[in-house]
Amino acid sequence: MSEETKDENKQEQPELPENQYAVEEAGALKRKIVVTVPRKRIDAKFEEMFGELSTSAQIPGFRVGRAPKRLVEKRFGKEVSGDVKNAMIGESLGGALEKTGLKTIGEPDIDVEKIELPESGDMTYSFEVEIVPDFELPKLEGIKVKARKVEMTEKLVDDYIEQLRQERAKFETTEEAAAEGDIVIAGAKITGEGIEPADRPGLYLRVAPGQVDGLPLVDLGKELAGKRAGETATLKVKAPDAHPNEQWREKELTVEITLSEVRHRVLAEINEEFATSAGFESLEDLKKFIRERLAQRLEHQRRQQMRDEVVKYLVDSVKFDLPETAVKRNTANVLRRRYMDLLYQGAPKEKIDENIATLQAQATEQARMNMTVSFILGKIADEKEIEVGDAEVNSRIALMASQNNRRPERLRQELEQDGSIDELLMSMREEKALDLLLEKADIEDAPAEDEDNQAKAE
Repeated sequence: MSEETKDENKQEQPELPENQYAVEEAGALKRKIVVTVPRKRIDAKFEEMFGELSTSAQIPGFRVGRAPKRLVEKRFGKEVSGDVKNAMIGESLGGALEKTGLKTIGEPDIDVEKIELPESGDMTYSFEVEIVPDFELPKLEGIKVKARKVEMTEKLVDDYIEQLRQERAKFETTEEAAAEGDIVIAGAKITGEGIEPADRPGLYLRVAPGQVDGLPLVDLGKELAGKRAGETATLKVKAPDAHPNEQWREKELTVEITLSEVRHRVLAEINEEFATSAGFESLEDLKKFIRERLAQRLEHQRRQQMRDEVVKYLVDSVKFDLPETAVKRNTANVLRRRYMDLLYQGAPKEKIDENIATLQAQATEQARMNMTVSFILGKIADEKEIEVGDAEVNSRIALMASQNNRRPERLRQELEQDGSIDELLMSMREEKALDLLLEKADIEDAPAEDEDNQAKAE
């Protein structure tokens, strides 16, 4: 078919009426969008779908594509109606957010099953969305900021070397009992009422709080300490409600860990040999490298403290309501992360559960603060037209990868797969907004916080 013929056919197609959208108040930072899909659009979609179906439908007594239209409509009417309804919702839903110009948060609250496609007349349905709060920004120039003094000390250097020493520890097989910091090679058997027993051989476990197969074992170090090869440690644990194994969720399980080998941690002496094994010509060269790295870290901390002061000024200067559904969603995420952090830090689960109301309140406060800061910095970034380029993102990912001994391309792939790349972009954009404000801030040199506190005490 020639391009000219295509254009002629396109011109012959009737222009369909636009979908109609109405916006209604549905509460603080919540809007109800009423969508009306004209009948002509619905009928055109039916014609399109039945037209496609008539060429491939198999009706008894007729060759493929030769059955009468009325039989095709009778045979596949219900199925096509469902497809047409979904198509109309899909087309109009995207247009609703674009045409109304609402800045929404999260996904629309819509129940597709409750929407009906009428046999005649227009199709009308509605859904609710939460919107970004509207507020005025405060004065952004001349923000008063204190630049805290930071000092390099030999203790910081020694602590860094000790960390390297721990990371480069060697482990030697011993017949002695396991002690804190050692590693054991063991097999685990997981049992519980109503589940199939699970065997996990060849585990390498540190004598410290840890986990086996996604089960948090806060007493793991305590139970392994004092055990020798051939002995068994038994732990009771309640599986998390979000555990990947659905049969285990919220069930009381028993984990029997049988040691086959104990490997004792051996720390190297801090001397010239240690320095050369780390790739340096001498111990002094190693310390020089550490001082340079620590200087960068301290400067980063100093700048972060300045950013925190800018954030405090912004939060104190701007007041607005927050979308409560989004707050609840973010609170759940903050609480879940805090709960798991406490478990892995060795806090007893019973003690955490006793204080769950306090943790819930803290998580809600943190979620509200995070969202408030994000809205303010997002608006500043919009007004100042701040963007984050792909080269900047790649540079940040390369830095993150080097700090964790990862390949940058592999880390980026993982961030894209789990959606974290969007969070990274937003975080970098907010950082650039803060740095822009710092460039125009009224910065005053100040003593370190401990010196400041000491002066107040005196």
